Amino acid sequence: MKDHAWSWAHEGEVAQPLQDGPTSHPLRQGGTRAIAVRAFTTPEGVDAFELATEDASTTTTTIWSTTVRLLHGTDELTVLVENRMDSDIPTEEISRGRPRVVHHLLQESTAPTFGGSRVAGEVMPFPAAGVGVLTEVLASDDREMPVIVCTEPDGQDADTWGKTAEVIAKRSEGVALVVTLDRAATATLAEALGTNAVHSGGIRVYLPTPVTRWSEGRQHRFYSARRLHERREIVIDRVVDTVAELSTRRRMPRAFRVFSDPVLAAPVLEDGAASADVLAALREEWSELVDQAESDLQGLETERDALRSERDDAQEELASSIAHLNRLREVLREDGKEHLLFATEHDTGDTIPDTVEDIDEAITAAQGYLQEWLAVPDGARRDLAKLTTTSNASAWGNTTWRGLRALAGYARDRREGWEGGGFWQWCESGRPGTWPATVKKLSMTESDSVVHSSRHYDARLFPVEETLSSDGRIHMVAHLKIAEGGGNLAPRVYFLDDTGGATGKIHVGFVGPHYLVPNKSTN
Repeated sequence: MKDHAWSWAHEGEVAQPLQDGPTSHPLRQGGTRAIAVRAFTTPEGVDAFELATEDASTTTTTIWSTTVRLLHGTDELTVLVENRMDSDIPTEEISRGRPRVVHHLLQESTAPTFGGSRVAGEVMPFPAAGVGVLTEVLASDDREMPVIVCTEPDGQDADTWGKTAEVIAKRSEGVALVVTLDRAATATLAEALGTNAVHSGGIRVYLPTPVTRWSEGRQHRFYSARRLHERREIVIDRVVDTVAELSTRRRMPRAFRVFSDPVLAAPVLEDGAASADVLAALREEWSELVDQAESDLQGLETERDALRSERDDAQEELASSIAHLNRLREVLREDGKEHLLFATEHDTGDTIPDTVEDIDEAITAAQGYLQEWLAVPDGARRDLAKLTTTSNASAWGNTTWRGLRALAGYARDRREGWEGGGFWQWCESGRPGTWPATVKKLSMTESDSVVHSSRHYDARLFPVEETLSSDGRIHMVAHLKIAEGGGNLAPRVYFLDDTGGATGKIHVGFVGPHYLVPNKSTN
């Protein structure tokens, strides 16, 4: 492994004995490659090796840096490769792909893995009989590697789809697993995953989150056969960019902290036990600080990703609403009633308000304007002070107001004769004022771990009028997810559907932060 790293750093020259410290190598295409080598043994007896290169060209200011780190223990070899580009030209375009050293290192490895995922540089074909193995891989909680699934087209591009998969596998080697499915296997996957499968001839990038028939599929990007046929090179770039970008957001595995350990980087001391105690305390303090920093970073990254997802959903919904409004305007114009659209543009102050200041005001508005279809007792308010004093107070308030209006709209339509199903089906119907019918925004039940845990289930025992329960309390599991970002403060709205019962209403029993309705993942 070390010989391959040395040979790569010197552009294929025959490996020579490694020496600690800096050296340089003249690049064949002009410029200089600075090379730094470091080797040491950890207190646990693990051999550590680091080779860092930095390429400075004579024709551009762009600098490419590559770091190869090896940890050789008694049972395994752990390898980390980092690639970085620094440029004074922010708009400089690059073609992403794995560093050549990654290919060399993987070629020398036996059954390499990353987390619970296999690492392979070649395409892995799955026949129909093997799709069950693929679905198990996709559904695994331990999977840390994206899976790119390429499918055989029905007609056009029948000769090129395999080559496309090979190009993607070569460029994404080390950061993704590339799988191919023939037509029969594609059909089998569609039976197993439903809408989360891949259409014939298309490509789908499954991010490292569990994928099942019922999971949210929006985040797993799909590229259709038509788009691939028309813009093959661009689609390949997008697929590779997706998995390459994901690899840059991974935190460095804990084992590689030894390369930045202040004790191992310090000069050797010979003062005896006292110095060893000082160094041990220093290492422990440093490790705790790094743990806390990584935990904080993980929380921020999770919230950032959730907010990005919410933004994308909002932009998509806004585009759909604008298109609907334009179609409505056209119909009114043809009917000579376009003036009605502008006459109803603004809130006149004597109707249901368009917006609210925060969640507390949303509940008050619901109690005042929606009471014919919606029951919201004062006891449903829970720890709202913590939600109305955050920077998200306005956004959460108006999203909650939208959700409460959607529940009231469903109850009203039910009373007026709509019989298309429950609240989820109503939201899917495309009627005005619906709530997003996705697992990220709406849940009509709770997981088995919640229902079978008395502590968790009883946390969902909420106030209702005595018409529904003699003691004025009842379990509710259906809920609106007002936000994903926000951590344990993310608001939830729990409700009970009695539109087909004695009251003919939706009963809201809880509006408050997520931490008051914990589940297994929030413990």
